[in-house]
Amino acid sequence: MSKDLYKVTARVIFKLGERLESSETKAILSHLRNSIGRDISETVEIWPLMFEEVPLEYLSTSGIPTHQENAILASLQLYALHQQGKSKSVYESSGYSVGKALHDIRDLNNTALDRRFNALITSGNFKELTTHLRHLISILKQEADTKVDYAKLAEDFYWYQSSPETANRMRMRWGQDYYFYQTKEKEGEKDAE
Repeated sequence: MSKDLYKVTARVIFKLGERLESSETKAILSHLRNSIGRDISETVEIWPLMFEEVPLEYLSTSGIPTHQENAILASLQLYALHQQGKSKSVYESSGYSVGKALHDIRDLNNTALDRRFNALITSGNFKELTTHLRHLISILKQEADTKVDYAKLAEDFYWYQSSPETANRMRMRWGQDYYFYQTKEKEGEKDAE
């Protein structure tokens, strides 16, 4: 399930990334940003983007968004937020979690970023998680070359919604990626081997 979710999300982002300078893509990204915090049922402008690419089994039959729809939409919204004002894609299919991307801009005395990250990983529900992450993506956006694997983020969002156990595993991975510290000398030695 999650591998397919990754592929679907990556395909949508790749499609957008191929035409970043086109007015059509800029309009789609704007619609995605404007849909942040709103239910998918209230975001008619982005339905073509979502429903053309999402497999039938991911779509709701009850009118209540599925975990897959929520995951893909939230990931695309955050991608659009991060992409705003940039000519090169901020998406990278590296498998890096958001924790790793934030780690890359963290210095050891960045208590404000640490507080925001801790609020993120202790979020009590999906809406709270995406709200905290929106603020952190705004911080990432200020850095010139930061990239995030937004397809991986969609997978993580899916697992967050699936069960408390899978949500805790996702939190743990993000925490490990964010807090892991390795001195520059050790990284240099490791590269030399």
